[in-house]
Amino acid sequence: MERAGKKNRHHILPRSRGGTKSPKNILILDSNRHSAYHLLFGNRTLLEAAALLKRTHHYQTRRKP
Repeated sequence: MERAGKKNRHHILPRSRGGTKSPKNILILDSNRHSAYHLLFGNRTLLEAAALLKRTHHYQTRRKP
């Protein structure tokens, strides 16, 4: 995937869930990474996304013989 030059503001706590426009709640991501995050994790916070990845990894490692 080619990195786009355009930057997007990603809200750590989504505004739809009470997040603010405060700099403490903003990450700057290039547009491709920002789109990929929402494609994979939807409206989840970073902590919720990390917990989902941890659960997925745990499940996959338990299934291997």
